[in-house]
Amino acid sequence: MKRFSLWITLILALISIIGVYFYITNAIADQNNKVKKARPEAAEQALEITVMDAQVGTYAAEINASGLVEPRYSLTISSQISGEVTQIADQFESGQIVKKGLILATLKNTELVSLVASAKNSVASAELALKEEIRQGEQARAEWEASGFNEAPDSDLVLREPQLAAAQAELDSAKAVLMNAQSDLKNTKITAPFDALVVERSISPGSYLSSSSDIGTLYSTDRAEIKIDLSNSDWLKLPDTQTLLESNWPVTIANIDDKTTWKGNILSVGLHVDETTRMRSLTIGLDQPLKQTPPLIPGSFVVITLKGKLLDNLWRLPNTALSQKSEIWYLDEDNRLTAFETTPRFVDSKYVYIQVPETMQNSHYQILVQPYNSYIKGTLVAPIKATTTSVKGNNP
Repeated sequence: MKRFSLWITLILALISIIGVYFYITNAIADQNNKVKKARPEAAEQALEITVMDAQVGTYAAEINASGLVEPRYSLTISSQISGEVTQIADQFESGQIVKKGLILATLKNTELVSLVASAKNSVASAELALKEEIRQGEQARAEWEASGFNEAPDSDLVLREPQLAAAQAELDSAKAVLMNAQSDLKNTKITAPFDALVVERSISPGSYLSSSSDIGTLYSTDRAEIKIDLSNSDWLKLPDTQTLLESNWPVTIANIDDKTTWKGNILSVGLHVDETTRMRSLTIGLDQPLKQTPPLIPGSFVVITLKGKLLDNLWRLPNTALSQKSEIWYLDEDNRLTAFETTPRFVDSKYVYIQVPETMQNSHYQILVQPYNSYIKGTLVAPIKATTTSVKGNNP
C-alpha cells in the first residue's frame, strides 16, 4: 500500500512539473508577441542624393594641339658668282616685303664681262668658218658632178663633209661657252625668287662676295604653315583623310598669348607614324598671313583647334559624374543605386562624353552628379534633382 501511494505521488509531481513547463513556455511566447506588436520593424531609410536627367545625343569632340608658324618657303640666298657689291635695293632690309623678281643686289665682275665679249667673238668666228665651209662643200659637189662621175666618191673628204661637221661643232661649242658666260653675268644681279619677307640682310655696298657667299634670308609670304602631331586617340575622333582634305574641314588658329584667332585650312595629312613619338602629323595652312587682321607672324606659337567628327549615342555629363573608379552611377527603376564601368569617348573642360550602353539607349535615366566611393549598389535613394539644366541636345 505504501508503494502504491509513492507511485501516485511521483505521477502527480511529474504532471505538476509538465504543467508548470507548459505554463512558462506559453507565458514567454505571449510576452514575445506583445513585444513584437509594441515595437514594429523600422522602414528602410532612403539616401538623399543629387541626380540629373541624361538623354542620348550627338556630339563632336574638339582636338587641340600646339605648333609653330612657319613660312611655306624659307630661303637663304647665296651668290652664284664672285664679285663686288655695287648696289643694294632699298627694300632689301630686315622686315621689308619684296616682290618676286626685284633686284636685291648687283655685283661687279669685270672678268665675266671680258668672258662674254670673248665668247661673242668666238661665236662670230665660228659662224664665219661654218659659212666658208658650206661654200667650199657646195663648190666641191659641183666640181664632182661636173667631172661626169655618176657614183658617190670613195671618201666623204671629197665633198668636205667631215670639215663641215667640224665647223658646225665648233660653232655649237662657241655658243655654249657664250651662254654660260652670259648666265654668269646675269647672276651678277641677284633677284628675289618669290614674294618674300626679308628676315636678314648679310651684305653691304662694297662687300666682296665669293661664290656661295650668303647675302640674306627670305620667308615667302603667300602662305603660313603649322605642323602639329596627333596621337592615335586624336585621329580616331577625326573623319577620314579625304574628308579632311576636300571638305574645308573647320580649323581655328589661336595665338597662345592674346587669343587672337584665324581660320585655317588643312593642307596635308601625314600617312606614317613617327618612330620616336608614335604620332602622325597634320599640316595647317593660312593664305597671305601678313595681310590678315591682325597679321599672323612667322615664328609665333599657336594653338590649333580641330572639330571632330559627329559621334552618336552619347551622354554629356559633368566631369564630376565620372567616379574615381571610372564608373557612371545611376538609379534603376526602383530608385536603387547601380553603376557601370566606362571610358569616356572624349572630355572637355566641363564635361565627359560617355558612350551609352546599347541596352540603355532607349530609356530615361537619372545620373548621380557626384558619386562617392562609399556608395553601395542596391542602396535605396531619394533623388534630388540638380539645379542645372538637364543634359541633352547636340553640339555640332
